[in-house]
Amino acid sequence: MIPIGGFSLDPSLIQAMLDPSFYPHEVEKIELVETHISWVFLTGLYAYKVKKAVDFGFLDFTSLFKRKFFIEEELRLNRRLSPEVYLGIVEIREKEGRFSLEGEGETVEVALKMKELKRDWRLDLLLERRVLPSRVMEFLGQRIALFHQEAATSPYISSFGEPDKVMFNIKENFDQTEGFIDLTIPRSWYEFLKDYSFSFLKNREDLFYKRIQGGFIREGHGDLHTQNIYWDGEKLYILDCIEFNERFRYQDNASDVAFLTMDLEAKGFGEESWRFLNAYLEISGDFDLLKLLNFYKIYRAYVRGKIESFKLTLDQEAKIRARSYFELALNYLKTRRKPFLLATCGLIGSGKTTLAKELASRVGAVLVRSDSVRKFSLGLKPSEHRFEPFGEGIYSSEITERTYKHMIEIAQEVIKDGYPVIIDGSFSKRWQRDLVRGLSSELQISYFFLYTKCPYELLLERLEKRQDISDGRPEILDDQIKAFEIPDELPQEFLLEVDTQKPFDYEVLVEKIKERFL
Repeated sequence: MIPIGGFSLDPSLIQAMLDPSFYPHEVEKIELVETHISWVFLTGLYAYKVKKAVDFGFLDFTSLFKRKFFIEEELRLNRRLSPEVYLGIVEIREKEGRFSLEGEGETVEVALKMKELKRDWRLDLLLERRVLPSRVMEFLGQRIALFHQEAATSPYISSFGEPDKVMFNIKENFDQTEGFIDLTIPRSWYEFLKDYSFSFLKNREDLFYKRIQGGFIREGHGDLHTQNIYWDGEKLYILDCIEFNERFRYQDNASDVAFLTMDLEAKGFGEESWRFLNAYLEISGDFDLLKLLNFYKIYRAYVRGKIESFKLTLDQEAKIRARSYFELALNYLKTRRKPFLLATCGLIGSGKTTLAKELASRVGAVLVRSDSVRKFSLGLKPSEHRFEPFGEGIYSSEITERTYKHMIEIAQEVIKDGYPVIIDGSFSKRWQRDLVRGLSSELQISYFFLYTKCPYELLLERLEKRQDISDGRPEILDDQIKAFEIPDELPQEFLLEVDTQKPFDYEVLVEKIKERFL
């Protein structure tokens, strides 16, 4: 649809907002950033966003009333994740040809007032410079998992998870890209991706309704990619939720997760994608989203290809970018990975989790943590600590048995969905390790145990400093040592001892895993 209204701001108002004296605070210089739907005036301390009077079909900002409504929505939605950035709404007024910010006169426009963040803090730029600590992607996964748990839902919101409503968005993509066939997307790719998407929706209707029943359709973010995320060295800021169209944010949580993992992979940050995903799964416990992850990755990659295609008249390089996104969507469909099963074994504090997390991100595997699974199975949050005596309470033999069997069930489903799995647990008993061997035999896949070891003094030191969802602590270490059954029943070809007191060369282990399984 052709934009209605052209400029939503009088050119004289734009000039007024480019004058430092317009603002009731000190301004050194002003930078104007223009997008297809807004102007953003950067003043150093604050940013002011003004919406354009445009109508693109999927959004309509053509009246001041509508612009005010959607700015209010933008404020409400984004305060869920970054309240310290989204400060409020200000009115722009005019009197006798002079414009002011909340001065005298008639209100002629409204602006969203935000704290201005430094561009250098943007996630994609930090990743490109290789200066982002790996823990930040874990923080991000945890943050989004908690955000999804707290996000609004209702029967109306949940209805957007129904197959016919998901189909509306999918069909729209293909309808809107027909004109780009053999320009940015070869016809064979177009038909292949279209057939897959339509068939998945038709053949897996039960999965979509199961997600609705499970409460996984929420008022999510809708535009979760690296350019909308900032890290200032201490804190994450997540910006720009979709405010202008509810069908783009009323969605399965899996769609938000798919967008960010796809965006990271498209930019070449596969390890970071896995760090984010596994941290999300650890806190959410939503391993079923893996059944939908590729479907939504393909959808999200296709959307990006479509958007880049729309830019062709203004940017010839958009053709290359569009084709790369369409190719990524195709590769998600064509790539088939060989599943395998790794498990840790060792005492608390011996480095099992650190090793498992690092390997999961490097080899691209789903991490299943006993600490998380145990608490979810009891209706507890993973972050909720229960410092029980050894072998009692939630760590009784009965609950431990149930936890390990449940981990195997999760691993089985994840492997059937086509993903390798790393199970992080002590596996201190032979019967627990036998569960892994049994699953390996049943699914006819390879397995491997990583037996982590280090001196007693180092175990105590690590447990004293530990900040994690684990309830491992120094006072139960001796009891675990007494109860621990050394894994001498495992054939040597299925067991690797890892001395975690020494600097560890992950590349060597990754190569061993790839040689053995991939």
